[in-house]
Amino acid sequence: MSDQNTPPGPQFPGQGGPQYPGAGGPQQPPQFQPQQQPYPPQQQAPYQQPNAPYEQVQVGGGWQQEPPKKQRGKLIPIIAALAMVIVVAGGGIFAYGKLNGGKQPDAVLPGTAIGYLRVDLNPSAGQKLAALRFLMKFPSAKDKLKLTGDKDDLRQKIFEAIKSNDDSGDLKDVDYAKDVKPWMGDRIGLAVLPAPEGKKEPGVVFAIESKDDEAAAKALDKGSKPDEKAGRAFSDGYLLVGETQAEVDSAVAAAKNGVLADNEKYKADLAKLGEPGFATLWADFAGVAKLVGDKAPVKANPVGNGSVAAALRFDAQYVELKGIARSDQELVAKASDASELVTKLPGTTAAAVSVSGVDSSIDALWKNLEKGEIGDLVQGFSEQTGLKLPDDLKSLLGKNLSVVVDKDASAGPKIAARFETDPAKAEPVVQKLTTLLQQQSPVQVPIETAKDGDTLVVSTDKDYAAKVLENGDLGDSENFKVALPDVKGATGIVYVDFDNANGVLEAIGEKTSADVKAIRSAGLVARNTGNFEGEFTLRVVAK
Repeated sequence: MSDQNTPPGPQFPGQGGPQYPGAGGPQQPPQFQPQQQPYPPQQQAPYQQPNAPYEQVQVGGGWQQEPPKKQRGKLIPIIAALAMVIVVAGGGIFAYGKLNGGKQPDAVLPGTAIGYLRVDLNPSAGQKLAALRFLMKFPSAKDKLKLTGDKDDLRQKIFEAIKSNDDSGDLKDVDYAKDVKPWMGDRIGLAVLPAPEGKKEPGVVFAIESKDDEAAAKALDKGSKPDEKAGRAFSDGYLLVGETQAEVDSAVAAAKNGVLADNEKYKADLAKLGEPGFATLWADFAGVAKLVGDKAPVKANPVGNGSVAAALRFDAQYVELKGIARSDQELVAKASDASELVTKLPGTTAAAVSVSGVDSSIDALWKNLEKGEIGDLVQGFSEQTGLKLPDDLKSLLGKNLSVVVDKDASAGPKIAARFETDPAKAEPVVQKLTTLLQQQSPVQVPIETAKDGDTLVVSTDKDYAAKVLENGDLGDSENFKVALPDVKGATGIVYVDFDNANGVLEAIGEKTSADVKAIRSAGLVARNTGNFEGEFTLRVVAK
């Protein structure tokens, strides 16, 4: 089976994420039902490049050309265009300002919602100016939105960009100044509702602030085919829109029995979150788990009954998503400090992940997963590999774990995993996994180790293993400090230095876009704050 992992980092308009090499393997026993191998047993698996018409063979071959994939047009009626205003404004501008008074979308959407997104499209003048200047650092955003300067109307630019790419022609007669601007207010909300009885897909309803209901109705009619009109309703200064009229009517009826603004769990989460920012996101774990249902490969809910809330906020130097999570069970162990590992990695690091309290977290997760249907799967895997789960996994990963990629990829990517564990117990597990890898993978990956009293390093390069075993100075890097200003007490950390990471990608034949080159660094930090609660911050820093 081949797999591809997308490296950490944001994606901007028009930019696809690069992917690392996949590796095929022989057929698994019948109980696992694997996918068919894409390569013969003795053939090297190529590096995959989804955005280029080539595949790079790692050893024993050159460039192999294949036809580029064609992009398909997407029908975008006016309501989809308004939805894109939410997505682009909330995910690309990252601006926020002080919320004006008045009713929010959560006051008209049902309290039964399992997911919610709110965007205020009228930030303060200073924030709007900063957002425009931030966006103009990214060539694709500047080009696609046709940004010209500080006085641009972002909503108009977004709408016109969507209209220019509307192959369906639904928007050809819709004029932003005449048909949208007169009625559309500043606030937009989106609610994900439980799947109706007898259906598997959830309902999705938009609530768009309306200053003129009659003008809003005319705009919807103008941007929709007669036989493809979206469902609609007006409620307390908002236009509610859904895929069908029945879906919207059901949402209106549900809201009469209670709106999201009065949902106790939702209210508590937003109070804990604090400043809502330009955009607010919220989700209910139990509702999402129920929605996933039979679609999940394992019927278990590893996060329990709880919720998550987050806000998008903007600074002149970076964009930030800050959030909190609550559960009725421990999501991760509150143990050692992950910062002690990641800050001592080599200063040449391109990307790193560091996690603390791994062994304790495995115990908690495993107990929950055992409530599901994984018993036969685990037994089959253990018999095939000779691994005893979860004990061998705990012996290998130990208390703390860091996985790191070096910027030097001239002789192939240098990757290492540093485990704070007992090497005497972990090395036999490494040997089992190495044997399994050699037997099943057509790519012979070198495995080197280095160790001291309580640390084991496993790497693709002998010298790099020794380097990672030593204490480095990554924590002193300016790129690290601006992306991760506060890592003390963290249970999980992810870091990417984009200058170093771009060098790795270019060394293996991947071309990085001008948008990615405009990013300096990015960091994600998560903490267990106790009482089954946690917090996280994702920050992306521009140059």
